[in-house]
Amino acid sequence: MPETDAIVIGAGHNGLAAAAVLAKQGHSVIVLEKNGYVGGMTGTREILKGCRNEVGASCLFPLAQEVTDALDFEGNGAEFIDLPVMAINLPNSGAKPLLFYTNPLRQLVHFLLDHGPSAMLGFIKLMRFSKYPADVMDRFTAGRLPKTMDELLAEAPTPAAREQLELVFKGSAMDLIERFFPDPVKHQTFRALLSFAAIQSTYKGPYSPGSAFCLVYTMALNGSGGLMRRVKGGMGSLSEALERSITKKGGEVRLKQQVKRIIVENGRAVGVELRNGEELRAKVVLSNLDKPATFTRLVGKEHLSAEFLDNVRAIEHKGAWAHLLFKLDGLPKYGGEWAFLNKDVFARFGGAMVPDPEQMQESYDTCQRGELPSHVPIAFQIPTIVDPSLAPEGMHIASAYGFFFPCDAPDSERGKLRDEMAEQVIDRICSYMPDFRERIVERAVFSSDHFASMHGATNGDFTHGLIHPDQMLAARSVVEGSAHATPIDGLYLCGAACHPGPGVTFLPGYGCANEVMRTELG
Repeated sequence: MPETDAIVIGAGHNGLAAAAVLAKQGHSVIVLEKNGYVGGMTGTREILKGCRNEVGASCLFPLAQEVTDALDFEGNGAEFIDLPVMAINLPNSGAKPLLFYTNPLRQLVHFLLDHGPSAMLGFIKLMRFSKYPADVMDRFTAGRLPKTMDELLAEAPTPAAREQLELVFKGSAMDLIERFFPDPVKHQTFRALLSFAAIQSTYKGPYSPGSAFCLVYTMALNGSGGLMRRVKGGMGSLSEALERSITKKGGEVRLKQQVKRIIVENGRAVGVELRNGEELRAKVVLSNLDKPATFTRLVGKEHLSAEFLDNVRAIEHKGAWAHLLFKLDGLPKYGGEWAFLNKDVFARFGGAMVPDPEQMQESYDTCQRGELPSHVPIAFQIPTIVDPSLAPEGMHIASAYGFFFPCDAPDSERGKLRDEMAEQVIDRICSYMPDFRERIVERAVFSSDHFASMHGATNGDFTHGLIHPDQMLAARSVVEGSAHATPIDGLYLCGAACHPGPGVTFLPGYGCANEVMRTELG
C-alpha cells in the first residue's frame, strides 16, 4: 500500500489548490514542480533585477466563497489590495477612454457624463442579455458537472433563451456587440473594449464565428460581482500562501523535481518516475498539466486508445501574443489628448490600449498569414502604483501583452518577429504615454515558446485549450460523468484543462480534490 495518498504534478495555482484541500482533510500529499518556484503561470519571481515580476496572471477577480473558505489565503499570509480604478480602456485617437471604478456612484457618473445614456444603457442591456448564457456556463460554480452545448440548448426554458444560447455558442462577438452598440462612432470605445475582451483567450478575431462565447465567458460574474483586486507581492503570493498551508498540514511541495512519466500498472496510475530515476508511489495521481502534456508526454500511447489520443491532439492550443516586462526609472505620464488622465494616478494602473474591431479582425487575419499585425491590441499594467514593494525604491515595473503575434510562423523566424513586435508594443504604449520608452532601464520579452519551455504548456497556451465553444463546458471532460477523471484509473486532471477552464478561480483544483476524496480517498 502506498504511503502517500496523492501526488500532484505541477505547482501551478490549481495544483496547489488541490493539494491544499487534500492536506486540510488530513490526506498525505506530495506536490512536484520542475521549476524552482511555485505558481507556474500565476507565479511571481525576479526576472528584472531587484523586482518581483509576474509572468502570466496579474489581477484577481472575486473567488467563489467555498474556495476562499477552503484555501484561507489571508490566514496563510496573503494580503489583498483594493483598486480605486480597476482598469482603463484607451481606444484610438479621438474617442474617449473608459474607466472602471470600484465606487459605483463614480462609475455611474463617468458613464453618463463621458459616454452618454445610450452607451450606459447599452452596457446594462448587454450584461442583462449575457447573464443567462454566463450562468449556464457555471464558470464560478464549484463542483458542478459540465453539460454539453446540445444539453443546454435542449434545457433552455424559452425560445428566447435558446436563441440567446445559439448566438453565444455560434455567433461572433460583433454579432452580440452590434445589438447593443450599433453606432461605430458614438459607441467606438465600447465596441473596441468588448472586442478585445473577446479575443484575449482565444484564437479568433471579433468578427470570427465562435468569438461571442469568449466574450460572455470573460464577462461572466460570480455572486460577489466583478471587482478586481491586486495581491500584495504579486499573484505568486497566493501560490506561496498555498505552499505554506500545505506544509503546515504535513504535505510536501518539492521544487526542481521534474516528472519523467506517470507509472501505470494494470491500467491504473500508481505513481511517478522523476527525471533522476526516483520512483514515488501514491493511491492517486493528479496532473495540473494540460491534456497533451499529461497524456502524450507522461502517460504514453501504449496505455491509451488511438481514438482518445487523436481527440487530445485535436485540441487547439495556441499562444498568439508577446509578453513584455519592464523596469522603469519613474512613472510614465499620459500625453497629448490623454494628458488630462494624469490628474488621477490610479488611471495609470492598467487596462487596455485597443484599436477598433475592424482593425483587430484585420490583425487576426494578418497573424494567420504568419505576419505581424499593423494594429496591436495591448493589455498593460503598472502594478507598482498600488504595490511599491514590487520594485526597488524610486522604480516602477510594467507589463504588457501584445496580441495577434504570428505564433504559427516558422521557428527560424519567431525570434526576429518577437523582437519586432516588442517594438510595436512599445510604440503603441508611447502613443498614449510619450515618455514610456525613455523610462525603460531593463526589459524582458517572452512569447508562447517561452511559456511552453518554462511551464510545460502545449504551444505556450495559458488557457490549456483555447476558449472556443467546442472546447468548453462538457468538452473539457474526458470521461463521461466526471469533471476530472481520465481513462487511466487513479489519474485525474486538476488544472485549467478541466471545467470551468482558465482564469485564476482555483475551481479546477478545488473541484478535483473534492472529486478525488469522494471517489478514491473516502
